[in-house]
Amino acid sequence: MLKIYLGNMEKAIYHPPTYFDNRYEDEWITNELSIRMIKAVDKSDVISSHLIQSPVLGPISIKELSGSVKTLMLMAFD
Repeated sequence: MLKIYLGNMEKAIYHPPTYFDNRYEDEWITNELSIRMIKAVDKSDVISSHLIQSPVLGPISIKELSGSVKTLMLMAFD
């Protein structure tokens, strides 16, 4: 169920991609669930915990993944 809150909330994450960039662990990236999410959403392949192969951008870092994938990984691992 989707819940929408207005105003400030304690322990709320206001920008998941930035939170992810400062919080993720290498193990998250190489986890089988993450590999499938990255493939399904960003159409990219995980090469290592620090390298993603994008069909559009070429080799990219983890920080260049889409905000959607970052949010999904936060929901799964954080």
